[in-house]
Amino acid sequence: MKRVIAPMLALLLLTGCAAAREPDDLALVRVLGVDGTGPVVMTAVCGGEDGENALRGTAAGEDYAAARRSVPWSGKGWKLSLTGVNYLVVGRDVDLAALIFLALEDPELGASATVWRAPDGALSLLRACDDPTADLELLALEGVTAPTLAQAAAALSGGETLSMPALRAENGCVREDGRIGNR
Repeated sequence: MKRVIAPMLALLLLTGCAAAREPDDLALVRVLGVDGTGPVVMTAVCGGEDGENALRGTAAGEDYAAARRSVPWSGKGWKLSLTGVNYLVVGRDVDLAALIFLALEDPELGASATVWRAPDGALSLLRACDDPTADLELLALEGVTAPTLAQAAAALSGGETLSMPALRAENGCVREDGRIGNR
């Protein structure tokens, strides 16, 4: 009897897990942009299906914590959640070390999100591009490497220079524009 029940329970659990999905009005943020040290502007982008209709949201606050309290952003029937951030795009006017350590303390953001720089500002870059998520995925597939939040924190803690890809907008797409250090 136990031999029959165990496989049936496993099948039931697997079927239930396969059927689980996000609520229809929740979109996971894949790209999070941050500009400023005070005030702080955060820009969220969720990739659209087939590279179309990327969902976006912005939040602002006097500092990172105040802007973060505005999440999840709402708009056009969607709620944007930070539990799926893969790419953190940081503007040049951000205190990079402070942001990285605050992001690591954030229970929703993972330490595996990669860190990219937007010298002309994250907000302007993410607004100028049709599907930043797909563009950053393509750059990664092409071999462009960016440190994770954990790697960035380790480098900054050790006094090392942190090298990140610099990004620019070109013809509605995110492009790499060399590398930039934190010093």
